[in-house]
Amino acid sequence: MLVMDALFNSLLVVSSGYAIYTLHPMETPYGYATAALSLVHGILGMVRAASNDDDECNRVRLITSGIMEIVPLPLTNMELYLKSTNPGLALAHTCFVVPLVYDMLAKVVDTEDTVTETLKELTLLGNVVSMLFLGVNESNNMYGILAAIAFGARYGSAFLDYYWKGLGAEFTLLAHSMFVLLMTMTLSAK
Repeated sequence: MLVMDALFNSLLVVSSGYAIYTLHPMETPYGYATAALSLVHGILGMVRAASNDDDECNRVRLITSGIMEIVPLPLTNMELYLKSTNPGLALAHTCFVVPLVYDMLAKVVDTEDTVTETLKELTLLGNVVSMLFLGVNESNNMYGILAAIAFGARYGSAFLDYYWKGLGAEFTLLAHSMFVLLMTMTLSAK
């Protein structure tokens, strides 16, 4: 399974590298930050797969996995709202990053609880609804596709993992790669 992990992590690295190459950090700082976080997560996954050891970089990988569950969607929402007709709503999406603090503390102390998971679920659902709202207001179908990919990365991977153990992680990496690629195409088109 590490070969598949390396393949999907390299796909994430390539899509993140493309995003970093395409996006300018001064024009799209939040999109660029999403791409940089995805690149780090993908590189750590490739190192873990190359060493052929599931325990290699495990703590750091858990932290970056928590970051990848929470951060890309709010940062993308902030970037898209800044470029929309309602740029004042971009600041409201910073509160969606608050669950990241709780998640990172839980991962560092090794105390996973249901409150942290509930916060992550609410963060994801709030951002999906916000992105769909923006897509309807801006008449942009790409925002709906981005929201569907983010939703599928979280819940589709759990569904697939239930039926085929281990497939959920690869599906999540594939969904993150698609999200970063489509985010780049959306932000560079504006």
